[in-house]
Amino acid sequence: MSLVRFENALFGALTIFLSGILSSDISGHIFEYGLASISVVFLGMGFFAVNDYFDFEIDRANCRTDRPIAQGKIKRKTALYVGVASLILSFLVSLGLNQIVSLLLIFNAVLFFAYSYYLKKIFLVKNIIMAYGFLSMILVGTLVSDYVIEALIFYYAIMGFIVGLAFEIMIDIRDMEGDREFGVQTLPLRTSSGFAASVFVILYVLVMILDPLPYFVNIDSLLYHDFFFLILIMIPVIFYIFISKSLLRDMSKSNVGRLRERTINVMQLGSLAYLFGYLL
Repeated sequence: MSLVRFENALFGALTIFLSGILSSDISGHIFEYGLASISVVFLGMGFFAVNDYFDFEIDRANCRTDRPIAQGKIKRKTALYVGVASLILSFLVSLGLNQIVSLLLIFNAVLFFAYSYYLKKIFLVKNIIMAYGFLSMILVGTLVSDYVIEALIFYYAIMGFIVGLAFEIMIDIRDMEGDREFGVQTLPLRTSSGFAASVFVILYVLVMILDPLPYFVNIDSLLYHDFFFLILIMIPVIFYIFISKSLLRDMSKSNVGRLRERTINVMQLGSLAYLFGYLL
């Protein structure tokens, strides 16, 4: 479970359903959304396992206690078998979906494998690919039943990209030691941890502005001037403020590790705010 980061893979699957709800596409297509979610779970599990397979030396250098290969708890070959098997299962399940979604999921599997193998070493490419991962899951969720990308989904996908980009930059601050040793080019290594933290904060300030914007701008009629949605969405916005202040104050490996977990939880809160604001 630690190897495949099942909870993160499951969050990707829930994003599929969330996107289907926000686009009003899920009604009458529960089976297709179930298939898409299963495919995404296997895709996420495969990516995380393969990524750990290629990253075991870097993770060992970074003293990653959350990575079972680096801790010697799982053999590398086992991780590779689990990863490849999960990616194959994701591909097989995706064949039951429409052609666009199936091709998109297959493209993601190939891209994420290439990311784990080499692309992550290229400056900013690793950050952009991971941010794309956030965006693509949202788009997949609206394309399951039709080929229309609604305005709210497009807006939500853009926010997902920004959040993912900032999140990966923050993680790079924690992993500087191992990245430097193994030639992974990241923003904090090219500049400094302080500069990378500032970029993170700038991106999250943008998210703080964008998150409640559907209340003020008529992107979707169900969220426009919905005071309940505004109250809900301000909760993750306030947490983002505290996370940003904490990162600027303390960029140590231990603090970034704690902020990583908090940020994931706040992302989930933001998703729930949109969901409940839309439904209630």
